[in-house]
Amino acid sequence: MQRIEKFLDKYWWIIVVVLSIPAFWVLLVPGFYGASDDLHIGWLYQMHQTLMSGKIPPRFVPDLSFGFGYPLFNFVFPLPFYIAEIFHLLGLSLVDSIKMLFFLSIPLSGFSMYFLLRQFGNVWLSLSGAILYIYTPYRAVDIYIRGAIGEIISFVFLPLILLSIIKIFQGVSTRWIGIGALSLASLVLSHNITAYMFFPFIFLFAAMMVFFIGSQKTRKAVNLFLTFFLGLLISAYFWLPALVESKLIKYDTVFNFADHFPTIRQLITPYWGYGASVPGPNDGMSFFLGISNILVLILGVFSLFFHFKKYSINERVIVIWSLISSMAAVFLMNYRSGLIWQNIPLLPYFQFPWRFLVMTTVCIPILVISLKYFKLTHVVAILMIALTITTSAYYFKPQDFLGRKDDYYLNRYIPTPVASSEYLSTKEEYLRLPIYTRIRPDRNFPLVLFQDGQIKNASKINDLDTRLEVISENGGRLDYNKYFFPGWSVKVDGTTTDIEPGKPFGQISLQVPAGFHQIEITFKETPPKIFLDSISLIGFILALLLVLRIDLFNPVKSGKIRGGHQI
Repeated sequence: MQRIEKFLDKYWWIIVVVLSIPAFWVLLVPGFYGASDDLHIGWLYQMHQTLMSGKIPPRFVPDLSFGFGYPLFNFVFPLPFYIAEIFHLLGLSLVDSIKMLFFLSIPLSGFSMYFLLRQFGNVWLSLSGAILYIYTPYRAVDIYIRGAIGEIISFVFLPLILLSIIKIFQGVSTRWIGIGALSLASLVLSHNITAYMFFPFIFLFAAMMVFFIGSQKTRKAVNLFLTFFLGLLISAYFWLPALVESKLIKYDTVFNFADHFPTIRQLITPYWGYGASVPGPNDGMSFFLGISNILVLILGVFSLFFHFKKYSINERVIVIWSLISSMAAVFLMNYRSGLIWQNIPLLPYFQFPWRFLVMTTVCIPILVISLKYFKLTHVVAILMIALTITTSAYYFKPQDFLGRKDDYYLNRYIPTPVASSEYLSTKEEYLRLPIYTRIRPDRNFPLVLFQDGQIKNASKINDLDTRLEVISENGGRLDYNKYFFPGWSVKVDGTTTDIEPGKPFGQISLQVPAGFHQIEITFKETPPKIFLDSISLIGFILALLLVLRIDLFNPVKSGKIRGGHQI
């Protein structure tokens, strides 16, 4: 048995990859499948176009909304698209670049959960928890039904954040401040809703660690503060403009959260379907926690009650936190929590209370820690892995192997230069209108309209910026049919001029004097955003230096932790 454990301890990552094959093998089928959020393929194309236009970081994309563009990546999580863009630049198609993210999220999330669990349990239980994390049914919903690219990537970082906090309190090395900060920033940039959801729970975990861990509380609390501060600093270029400029977008949601509370029965019933979330209990999609997950939850409560005195202080904290967080998530998914949903700011933007399955997905596998006090833990772990794969692998496949390639999705979601019938039949409900837009555009318009004069010459600098030469006898109003938003700048004969939102679409509008003029219209970072870009870059470099063990706060060499597993 010792030889087997030694082998597993060395090659655990290969075992995780091999055991996760049933979860990702269908991603090898050419083309894309029938996922709800296939629009992400079109958004990746917009990321590519914006980056190729030299807009770094990308914020405003050129082609959405009948060519009026949209400040998409000012509000939508950019990290998954950054990563997918790397694969696209390496030669993969748009479809395959998105599928590569889904593929990587499966074993990488298993790795991160293994690292976390290995701090508390033996290799057997750590493997079983990693496999349980991979095969939780909601993960299959995210990949093969919803196509929720941001949420699925966030599962890689959630265990790493918990692990970083634990390492900071173990006082191993200040490198974990950097790892924790990068993980927090990556979570914010991967899926802002998941980050908003997870932060209160992670603050609870950190508070419990501060309260219960005995020595050097002040120093560890300061290191923890630095971790959170640095993580928020790295991602500030995204979340702060998104928060401040949300007032420039109309406040509405496509779905009413009150219509999407799952019932307790839906959480514990092994129903599986490929339909939608609808008002009432007759949803077409599954909210099932998973057979193994429910079993681990029950055994975790049982073990906490009967073996509490055997737990180390760290084990007590994380197990109790996992149970509290799981129960809180179940409550927030229940209609009885409606008053909370009505009163917590921004919570209605979640739209679907069942999103809190994210919390049960990450918390329940942690409870395998409690199984270490059962007899024959290696047998328990093997049985748990077998039960998990045999009962959940079936869910990890799409309903339809559509085999659609890039062209289909570009026709469906990109309306320029011509809006296809597919685009015309697809509502853009996912785009909340800018506040200056009175009506949503319903067709393509010329990029520039100058009714009181003539456009003598027009040349595109890139997909967003344009140079014009115009002439007018009396002057007049010129419309540039992109949505008005901070970052647009217009120069007339080299001098910056005032612009304003025009009617009825909120397009860029300016007054042009009489005579002949050269006009340059560009989108660029505003001074406040340039400042945020700079401090985020500084924060990233600082975190990277810490990760590389250039310990700026306390030069201590990290080493192997007794009873733990050092990365």
